[in-house]
Amino acid sequence: MKQRAGRLAAAALLAAGAAAASGGAAAYVDQTPVAERGPFQVRDCPAGDGLLLPLRTSGADIVTLYANGYALETEADAPFADRGLDVRLRLSNDLLAQLEAYLACDSPVLRGTQGMLNLVADVTEADPRTAMVAIYQHGWSNGGDSLVVRPGIDSPADLSGAVIVTQAYGPHLDYMARVLADARRTAEDDGRDWQSPEVRYTEELVGLFGDTPARAFLEDGTVDAAFVLTADAAVLTAGDVGTGAEGSVEGARTLVSTTSANRVISEVYAVRADYFEANRDRVRDVVDALFESEETVREDVVKLVVDWEAVGAHLLGDPQAEEEARQLWRHIETSGLQGNVDWATETHPRSFLAINNEIQSFFVESGLLESAHALAMADWDYGVFSEGLFDQRRTALPGFDDRAAAEAVDELRTGDQLDENTLFEFEISFQPNQTDFPPAEYQEQFDRVIELASTYGGAVLSVEGHSDPLRYLRRQQEDASARELRRIRQAARNLSLTRAMAVRDAVLDAAGRRDLSLDESQFVTTGLGILSPKTGLCGDDPCPPQTEAEWRSNMRVVFRVIQLEAEATVFTPLNTW
Repeated sequence: MKQRAGRLAAAALLAAGAAAASGGAAAYVDQTPVAERGPFQVRDCPAGDGLLLPLRTSGADIVTLYANGYALETEADAPFADRGLDVRLRLSNDLLAQLEAYLACDSPVLRGTQGMLNLVADVTEADPRTAMVAIYQHGWSNGGDSLVVRPGIDSPADLSGAVIVTQAYGPHLDYMARVLADARRTAEDDGRDWQSPEVRYTEELVGLFGDTPARAFLEDGTVDAAFVLTADAAVLTAGDVGTGAEGSVEGARTLVSTTSANRVISEVYAVRADYFEANRDRVRDVVDALFESEETVREDVVKLVVDWEAVGAHLLGDPQAEEEARQLWRHIETSGLQGNVDWATETHPRSFLAINNEIQSFFVESGLLESAHALAMADWDYGVFSEGLFDQRRTALPGFDDRAAAEAVDELRTGDQLDENTLFEFEISFQPNQTDFPPAEYQEQFDRVIELASTYGGAVLSVEGHSDPLRYLRRQQEDASARELRRIRQAARNLSLTRAMAVRDAVLDAAGRRDLSLDESQFVTTGLGILSPKTGLCGDDPCPPQTEAEWRSNMRVVFRVIQLEAEATVFTPLNTW
């Protein structure tokens, strides 16, 4: 996602040098509730066939551009024109400016993340004419947004009491809300006290020059973490871990990005309630054209026939910014028809309702909203939109490279980095020689895994089976042959793998009972046998358990949700055919 002209690493390095030359640090601003920014003037919507749609500098908006013929005024034979629509497009990354146009009905539509829309709900929901009706989900940020941290913050739970910077009224507020909610829950599950972070706000979003989160992180040593665009994160972290040179911060790294948290930042359209009631057919035609265009754009990207020059001109202000335009597309995952059906299904973990609830809880607690609001959705019959669409979303196709994911998890394990990359974990105990367990006793943990897997769709679900080493150690002490010892170790590994597979299947079954489909390729199922007993290692061999409790503790499965920020080859989003 971008709010204005995207900057790749080279451009960001130039900005970093300019920032260093200018001296000083980024200025902070107050983010008050939007209702306090008034008074706002509400006007009735005039009659007429024309419609002004706002655009944001996001890859998702390439779909809207295509629907209008890659032009700001509807071109003949464009999907909008085919439906008799007269649409004007206008780039509007400023939320408050969009709100003023929406209330005045210059444009009856809001375009933003769900966090941005919830941020203005105190104002829009105060008048029945301007109450929002969500009509379409464009998609999700997928890799374009990052949380960078200084040394000492090894996991989200370490954000307790931290100083965090983000843009005021910007697209990262819902991102921050979700990360901090998960961090707080993890800390409390571990028995740690949680202290709400201090959040500071900047006026701008992009780059290392100006009043931006990236510049604040670079120049203000009291800042522990910052929500930034991934292009800026690449500079701050030198692409991996910051060295302190060339605009990077020594020891800085990306804690979690939307590569892993790829179901957090939801990009949407909402329309005024009065306009929707008076122009329901027109709004439906807009949505129908967007569904057709979303499918065509994904195909055109593969065919190399996208008009990137027009995308650069209209979304980035520069027709020569074709590579930056392509990067916009790489950093989103469009929802398509099936994604919108999921979004409209209240019981889905990442539904419009579920996302609003988590955002509003944070906003009310943080003083950014005066109260929670029940935002409306259009009651579409999605079957009407499916005619002529080939793609119903590739929910049955694997998104992960099984081998690459397994290798990445193994590297984290051997490098003692599993804990700092783990978002959530729990253990399931087994009886001696048993491979089954009572799933009902772990329903709460299964629900948590399903919810996290739905939110962190780019994360890996690691299921590690373990066995107790006591029999091996006894036979070793009795001078058993090397062949027999190898056979015992292999049997223990087979037993542990069977246990891990039983847990994986139980989680998949739990999701199935909720009519949810988890990507089986997201699971890395491993039988470690006696290689990593809970009682530890004594040299090259497992330490012998000293008590019955220690003996039983080794008969377990460890389930982890692991973020793999650097493993670009592990996960492929569903944005391509």
